[in-house]
Amino acid sequence: MKHLILFAILVIGCQLLEAQSPAQRAFDTAMSVTNEQPENYLAPIRLLHTIKADTADRAGMGTWYQAMMTYYSFIGDYKKLLFYSDARFGEEAKKEKVNYDTAFVRQHHFIDAASYITEQARHQQVVMINEAHHLPYHRALLMEMLRSFYQSGYHTLAIETLDDSLINQKPYPDYHTGYYSREPLFGELIREAKSLGFKLAGYEPKEECDHKSTAPNYCNSFRDSLMARNLESLLGNQSGQKLLVFAGYDHVHEGNSNGWKKMAQYFKQFTGIDPLTIDQTRQVEHLYPQLDEKEFISVNTLLHITGPVVAVKDDRPWHGKFVDISVIFPQYLKQGNHPSFYSIGGMRKPYGLQYLHLKPKQFVQAFYANELPGNRIPADQLVVEKADDKLYLRRGKYTLSIKDNEGKTIKELMIVVK
Repeated sequence: MKHLILFAILVIGCQLLEAQSPAQRAFDTAMSVTNEQPENYLAPIRLLHTIKADTADRAGMGTWYQAMMTYYSFIGDYKKLLFYSDARFGEEAKKEKVNYDTAFVRQHHFIDAASYITEQARHQQVVMINEAHHLPYHRALLMEMLRSFYQSGYHTLAIETLDDSLINQKPYPDYHTGYYSREPLFGELIREAKSLGFKLAGYEPKEECDHKSTAPNYCNSFRDSLMARNLESLLGNQSGQKLLVFAGYDHVHEGNSNGWKKMAQYFKQFTGIDPLTIDQTRQVEHLYPQLDEKEFISVNTLLHITGPVVAVKDDRPWHGKFVDISVIFPQYLKQGNHPSFYSIGGMRKPYGLQYLHLKPKQFVQAFYANELPGNRIPADQLVVEKADDKLYLRRGKYTLSIKDNEGKTIKELMIVVK
């Protein structure tokens, strides 16, 4: 596993050294079409497939794979997002040994993650929880916990990728709210937070790196330090004010092993507050089991968990490096391309599509009926595979849009989910 991580780091390094190829510009290319057609989620994928990514261009391949897994996550195609995520490691993944740790299962008991985390959060001032940007179920777990967080005094939700200064005045999120919030579950997370009364805040710095040092991770640390300062400012001068932070990947780490000082480290240094840090990104499913962490594969193989859990021993949560709590997720792939995590812990109900007699490869989007067309974020969407496919929707009125495999509208109808 270590040499696979090193491979990913080398890919990023190559991007900085080489002139950008078409594959390295994959995100810009996809954005060029989404800016023109915000509600056509198939258009960027079709365009990305036209890019001829050269295997000799490791930097380009890495970026292209990342773009593919991101945009497949947007349309709710779980299997393909895993395929492109794992493809970044190439044939190396298949050479790895699948490791188990049965002792880990015997030595711990396993508690529902949402219940455990929200109980621990009651006694904290600042909670930082991360996500992998291509895994929508990380947003689902946070959304499931939002009400409990709010009831415990967390009334500000800081989101790394939020890019809309007017979000607290808007009735709902839209295309301009942020990049990753165009994914349906992220949109649902923001809708739920607003309905509960959270103040939403971004904390991504606007400043560019000052390049005062040539150290390899200087600019990364520079960015993290500014994010920490922005979070500090959200606390204001009110003693004991609580803050819930949603971040990407390692920004929530309270330590490092490569000289890249992280946001959580700076935050503790600046404020004196030790945040409760929660990792969702390590104990997750891969298409290739060789990439699964030994704890993840052991818990899923022996216990067959159906929801995210926390491992506890002697009243203390198990965790990976540099965080306080690690969440272990189930294996969702066996449920198909649109798994049950889209139900958000039962907050949304399955809505069968059989009566529509849809054809394979048609695209179905469910938009809230009260949201104006043009820049909407779907509540849910999927590419049709079989007759019994289903969306996951909350109670309410929706505009159901049925499109062909190019994203062109075939028909629309109003539905009510009771």
